[in-house]
Amino acid sequence: MNHVIMLASENDALKGGKVGGVGDVVRDLPTALAHLGWRTTIITPSYGFLHKQNPSERYCQITFPFGGKEVKGEFWKVRPKSTCESVTHLVFEHREIRGEPIYFNDPPNHPFAQDSTKYAIFCSAVGQYLNQIPQPFVVHLHDWHAATYFLLRELHPAFAHLKSFKSVFTIHNLAIQGTRPMRGSYASVESWFPELFLDKGWISEWKDPRYNEPTFTPMTAGVRYATKVHTVSPTYAEEILKPSDRHNGLYLGEGLEGELQGAKKERRLYGILNGIEYPAGRNVPRMSFQELCELILREIKPQIKQPGNQFFNELTDRVEKLKDSQPSCILTSVTRIVEQKVKLLFEPGSRERSAMDELLQTLKTVNGVYIVLGTGTPDYEEKLEQCFQHHDRFLFIKAYSEPLSAALFANGTMFMMPSSFEPCGIGQMVAMRDGQPCIVNTVGGLKDTVIDNVNGFRFSGATLMDQVDNLIAVTRRAITIFLEDKPQWERVSKEAARARFTWESSAKQYIDLLYS
Repeated sequence: MNHVIMLASENDALKGGKVGGVGDVVRDLPTALAHLGWRTTIITPSYGFLHKQNPSERYCQITFPFGGKEVKGEFWKVRPKSTCESVTHLVFEHREIRGEPIYFNDPPNHPFAQDSTKYAIFCSAVGQYLNQIPQPFVVHLHDWHAATYFLLRELHPAFAHLKSFKSVFTIHNLAIQGTRPMRGSYASVESWFPELFLDKGWISEWKDPRYNEPTFTPMTAGVRYATKVHTVSPTYAEEILKPSDRHNGLYLGEGLEGELQGAKKERRLYGILNGIEYPAGRNVPRMSFQELCELILREIKPQIKQPGNQFFNELTDRVEKLKDSQPSCILTSVTRIVEQKVKLLFEPGSRERSAMDELLQTLKTVNGVYIVLGTGTPDYEEKLEQCFQHHDRFLFIKAYSEPLSAALFANGTMFMMPSSFEPCGIGQMVAMRDGQPCIVNTVGGLKDTVIDNVNGFRFSGATLMDQVDNLIAVTRRAITIFLEDKPQWERVSKEAARARFTWESSAKQYIDLLYS
């Protein structure tokens, strides 16, 4: 058995197919598996555009149950420019899964409504398609988006064939679980598969005990029913066995620690670190600070033309003023602007000032700058915009740009990644590959990749205030080493560049621990 079928919400091998780390894994892991003799079929939703933005051809039609009737959809075979013969890319097209962006921000009173519906359709269609593929194979499901598969496998008579397939369920982010009502909503299990409710005996077993009303949590189904459960770093696999304490800034089991402890006891839970590519002869885009500023101006130019975009006009003025300043050090972050990634920057320390205020004041004293690139939720974008207004050594580039991202990884002095939790993390690996030491919280994959005072700098803390204080102290220590102890800094930078987190190593563990 050397065939794995991956079901995922993202695939960065396809143009337009990435939002976060899931896309990176689905892009790179299959190539590493191919080198070890495995074939991979990757299936994602088309979202109405992936089969149009990439070279593709209609592959087959499928009939599947949804909404109380039999409906039809299409699978398209996509041929991205860079892939190998052992990897097949399919996307599923149906009118009710169309729309950009890939993920929707539903209102708080209807979380996951649009997304859960399109992924329920996706799971039903793929579940029927798997009955047509020559066996044997392993089904590898990524995050909650693919986990309605288990509801259908366990309860729906039209999917009984799925019980014969070995399954692997990967947790990329335990905090996002996809919970929806069982009944009483346009986006509920009953609206998707009303035939299941002819016999209601299963509801008590499947309802999420954390809620008063009967609810279905796909993430729970994945943990409970997969043959193997996997997280994307060894440390995260241990952290999620403990209950979260959000008041103190500890994001751990997120209410599923009991289920995960059960999986651990049954020897079904494994942690395997994600990897990145280390291309031979890779061209690292080294440039001066002035050249970096010129690149920023080029990349944000389209944003300036948008009506009412005063922020980007002010950003342009700031970059113009700074580009000839020759800063002593450049602190960088390339990240999603969301609570997980940047909350700690805005929490108060023991001096009743936020980490951002303290760090930007330190950078002003030493003639340094902090550059943040990324987009995310409106609340944290607004916090960064406010920081931009109050600190003239800070650049918040509210956009995403591959050239600018690569330039920041390659030309920053130190990379800031103060995540409250981090299942694996890719940014720190990329920065280290380019010889940029990282400042990270001692959580998840950050702990597994960054060694304090060896190839980077780490902080920790039992409370939010402790974490903030230690984040400030460790960053100041790193800045001091860079400015005053060049030999030590060179040693740390070289160790960062020397570290290797390869997909080849990880793929061997996938085969040995999860697939075989």
